[in-house]
Amino acid sequence: MIDRGDFGGAGRRGLPFLCHNYKKMEERFSCSVPDAEGISYPAIQAMVRLGQREELEAYLRQFLSCLRETGRSDLVLAKSRLIALFTVVVLSVMELGAPEETERKIAEVSQQLEGITSADALVAFAEQFLHSVTVCAKPEANQYAKRLIQRAVRMIQERYSEDLTDEEVAWQLGLSRSHFRFLFKEVMGLPFKRYLTEFRLTKARVLLEESALAVKEVARRVGYSDVNTFQRAYRAYFGVPPTAHRKPSL
Repeated sequence: MIDRGDFGGAGRRGLPFLCHNYKKMEERFSCSVPDAEGISYPAIQAMVRLGQREELEAYLRQFLSCLRETGRSDLVLAKSRLIALFTVVVLSVMELGAPEETERKIAEVSQQLEGITSADALVAFAEQFLHSVTVCAKPEANQYAKRLIQRAVRMIQERYSEDLTDEEVAWQLGLSRSHFRFLFKEVMGLPFKRYLTEFRLTKARVLLEESALAVKEVARRVGYSDVNTFQRAYRAYFGVPPTAHRKPSL
C-alpha cells in the first residue's frame, strides 16, 4: 500500500514528478487490489489502454462498493487504496493523451482527502473524480496510441541500421519501456524486437538481390555487427542462407 509520503510533493511538482517515477510505480502496483476479487493494477491499466470502458466502469463500481465497507472499519486504509487506484488510472489515461488538466487531479485528490471523515463521503468523492478521468478510457482515445506507434515505426525505418532498442524508442516517445512494448504489440501485431528484425532482414534481401555487396557488408548496413548472427537470423526467417539471394554475376 502507498504511504502518504509518496504523494507529499504531488501538489508542488505534479504529474511530471510522478511520471518520472512511473517505472517504479508500475512495479509497486503489480499486486492485486485487495477488495476486488484479485483484479490487478496491470489489468486496470490494460482496460484503460485498450479502451475497455465498460469493463473498467464495472470494476470501479465494484471497487467503490468494497471501498465503502473498508472505509467504515478503517478510513485511512480506504483512502490509501483509493489513491493507489486513482494514480494508476490517471497515469494510464495521460499516456493515452488525456487533457493536460488531468495531471492536476492526483494532487487534488491527495489534498482533498484530508477533509473527508466518513466512508460515504469518501465514496462520493471517489465517484466524482474517477468519472472525470475514465471518460478518456474509450476506444477513440487509442488513436493517440496509434500515432505514437506510427512514430516508432518511422524511427525503425530511418534508423534500422543503428543499434536501436525498445528502451531508446520508448524514451523518445515519453513512455515507459513496458507500456511501449504493450502498445507496439497491440497496434502492430508483433513485438518490437521481432518487427525490427523482420524489417532489417527484408532490407537485407533487397541489398543482396540488387547489389554486389558482400554478405558481411549487407549485415552491417542493416544493423548487424556480427555476420554469423545475421546469417542465422536470415536463414530462420527466409529458410535459406543469405547467399541464396545473392545477385548473380554477369
